[in-house]
Amino acid sequence: MLGTRPSVSLPRLSAAFRGAEGGTGSQACPPWPPPEPLIQSFGRTQKFLTLPWSFLDLTAPIRSQIFFNLVGDLLCYSGANEVNLQLSIVRSACRELRDQVDEECLTFNYDDTCGLGSGPSRDRDEILALNTWIKRHPRLKYFECLVRSAAKFRILLEELQLPPQTRCSFVFEFKVSGPEVEQLLQRFCVRRLSLMPQEEKEAAGQVQRNWKAFPETGLQVLCLRSCSDDIIQSFFSVSPRLRSLQLVDSRLQSMPLAISQRLSSLSLTGITSLPDEQLSKLIATCQNLRSLYIAKCHISHISFALPNLELLSVTHCQQLTDQCATEILSPVNNPRLRFVDLSECRSLTAPTVEHPEMEIAWLMHCPQLTGQVVAAMFRSCTSLTAVNLVQSSIENAMLASTSLRTLELTTSQKLADRAVTYLLEHCPNLSFLDVGHCCQLVEPKLAHPGLETILLSFCVNLRESAVAGLFENCPSLRYVEIAVCMFDMTKFQRTCRPECTIVVNFDF
Repeated sequence: MLGTRPSVSLPRLSAAFRGAEGGTGSQACPPWPPPEPLIQSFGRTQKFLTLPWSFLDLTAPIRSQIFFNLVGDLLCYSGANEVNLQLSIVRSACRELRDQVDEECLTFNYDDTCGLGSGPSRDRDEILALNTWIKRHPRLKYFECLVRSAAKFRILLEELQLPPQTRCSFVFEFKVSGPEVEQLLQRFCVRRLSLMPQEEKEAAGQVQRNWKAFPETGLQVLCLRSCSDDIIQSFFSVSPRLRSLQLVDSRLQSMPLAISQRLSSLSLTGITSLPDEQLSKLIATCQNLRSLYIAKCHISHISFALPNLELLSVTHCQQLTDQCATEILSPVNNPRLRFVDLSECRSLTAPTVEHPEMEIAWLMHCPQLTGQVVAAMFRSCTSLTAVNLVQSSIENAMLASTSLRTLELTTSQKLADRAVTYLLEHCPNLSFLDVGHCCQLVEPKLAHPGLETILLSFCVNLRESAVAGLFENCPSLRYVEIAVCMFDMTKFQRTCRPECTIVVNFDF
């Protein structure tokens, strides 16, 4: 039977822009149609739109779509509950959602493509319709707005009416001028802001004064894209409460100590204007950082010691050296590290990873990492619960961990039977294993008393006897993928325990 793949037991890590206020973060959803038309259609036939109904009253496909497309966006935003206008009918009728929404603390997500107006050119009508809905919730505390249209933004600046002290988040997908940002900050209580400044150069390359005239803001989260150092410094000077900073393809040169000491989250993507030594010094001043993201930067050797750092992500840094990775992952320098992501750092070959507090390690697309290095990491990092080694070069590595629960080895083309057999024997708490697309697997011994999920799809050389042994020797199995294997896979669907879901084909 076909089923929904269970979630991997990895934490929900918010993007840097979401970090400071605990937002839900943007999550990828399957390419399914919006669930509400299906729900309304079903509800009309069952009279569920006039009587309270439960998720359990819906058919399984519709229920799955609700959970993927709706529930994650409705619940738990910054200690409040989130309500989307387009789903208000569902929220008011469904018992589970109605009971979890606090009417005094609502979040409204407004995307400028949601079609509140009567036609694509009725931008002003959309804002008026939005105001009408907002008036029904005078205690609105949070307002999120994604704006893709400059014309719509100008109307929003003039017409949008929010209750006083409503905390706002604005994300702009076009260039915004200094005066427009100034008006936005004056009109609304903006706490989170993401934008690409529209820079107009004057003589001698100076940015116009209109980026230097901001009032003091209450910004806590700031994301600047393709931005000059002058504008970055302008925001620094008027943002005394800044907690989270994200810079993308920007020309940062320095950071005031008053800003750096308050930051708890810092994200630097495509910052090529700072040499390693200067970047190291800048990061070292941020002693209260709990999360640090570095991506697509031309770094080879940076170093820093941050006593509170828990999450470190250094990705797509092709020149990162083994020595640098060893130093930044050292418990001496960063003693509280729990999550590490070094994905797409393809020059890494043999860094030393020995951190007793590390729980999660993502080392995706690091093809030169040797099996000996990974095995040593498993031995030394005694708190590991989840490891992602997608597209690794592991062949016969002996991986053993008493704490590991989740291991992803998909597309590890050299992975041999011996390695899989060994890790199943020496990882007693393992519950999730992904070895899909591992074409060298032939007949590993698939035996584990606690294994619940295993993905074996596209293991084209895997023998039927190995899968038969899997069902005989893994009594806790709940979900198995064996699609595109070279034997009759449907026989296992007919004979397996009813509580175990087996997927033998995919609907592409």
